[in-house]
Amino acid sequence: MRLPMFEYVEPKSLKEASRFLAKDPGGTVPLAGGTDLFVNMKHRVIKPRRVVNLKTIPKLKYISEATNGLRIGALSTLHEMASSSTIRRKYPVLIQAAREVGAYAHQVMGTIGGNLCQSNRCRFYNQSAFWRSSRPICYKAGGNICHVVRKPRVCHSTYCGDMAPVLIALDAQVKLAGPAGERSLPLKKLYTQEGKKSLSLRKGEILKEILIPPPSGKTLYLKWRLRDSLEFPIVSLALRVEKGKDGRVQGDRIIFSAVGSGPVETTEGEKMVKGTILDDESIEKVSAQVTQEVSPMRTSLASPAYKRKMAGILLKQALEELRNAE
Repeated sequence: MRLPMFEYVEPKSLKEASRFLAKDPGGTVPLAGGTDLFVNMKHRVIKPRRVVNLKTIPKLKYISEATNGLRIGALSTLHEMASSSTIRRKYPVLIQAAREVGAYAHQVMGTIGGNLCQSNRCRFYNQSAFWRSSRPICYKAGGNICHVVRKPRVCHSTYCGDMAPVLIALDAQVKLAGPAGERSLPLKKLYTQEGKKSLSLRKGEILKEILIPPPSGKTLYLKWRLRDSLEFPIVSLALRVEKGKDGRVQGDRIIFSAVGSGPVETTEGEKMVKGTILDDESIEKVSAQVTQEVSPMRTSLASPAYKRKMAGILLKQALEELRNAE
């Protein structure tokens, strides 16, 4: 499949790139690694009038330690993150998650900024134009109907990224640059939990940097998929647990991907884990709670019931792994 015709722009600064995006937000898209964008363009899911290549902007690719944590430039590739000695020493879970993304070629091309800002997925949306022509255009692609729930003007597409759950579990912040200047916010707030407009970026804004505070506790990432590579998760889990001297859990984050329109934090499950000692009984209880708490939609070939069951299994496996690692 060939790409559609478009205007190609190489800005020299973030301000210039932001101006292009702000001037025509519906027809201009940013290009980082292109592993997600070009596939959607070839499928004619999106047909932008202009593509703005962010890789021509200097000083957006770096991994450096700071007094308040780790700073990662948005154009740093997943392969560079997986090869970083600093990340390996202090944040090994990030290496694990980066190596779970696609295949090696995707990791070499794909950037952390692009990965965090990837479009939501749905079996009715991420198809070729020929496949989609057999039914009315869905709401996310510019039509009126959501084929998942068969209702007008709603979108239940699913966020399926690997890096966001881990970074949210690590309490990461993101820095955004736009026409009005820069602002920072917790990574979790970047996601709107709305399928059609899944990111809270303002007009012309670009993700510039990720800041991760000093590590605390232990963090795991588990991913369930059909193949060892090239697959988005059916369900994935990022779990961080901090324990006190008495062995009780002082704090925890439980973040799932591929079960909602953004990364999903199971707050009731977190409350059940906090203050407990991880034994067989408590692990079974919190795993059962999470199975009821997540509410997947039928946006892939896996059924919602299957995804709920796998969410509980992954959490049980992760909690047991952290307990046995002591």
